Amino acid sequence: MILKRRKNKHVSKIKNHIFTLHMRLTRETKDIDELKGKELNKKVKELQSISSRMKEYQKYLKLVLL
Repeated sequence: MILKRRKNKHVSKIKNHIFTLHMRLTRETKDIDELKGKELNKKVKELQSISSRMKEYQKYLKLVLL
């Protein structure tokens, strides 16, 4: 019973973190059209980093929920 609650709590935290990353990703993409050159490249790398972390957390979540 206790393990089930801990698992649910853990899954909830992971889902919240994925949602937070998603919101951050969408918030930062709004300003991308105004950037050029090195600033654009830097922003793209940041967005790729956020996106890859989201994918990793989603894979982890699938494993936890099995």
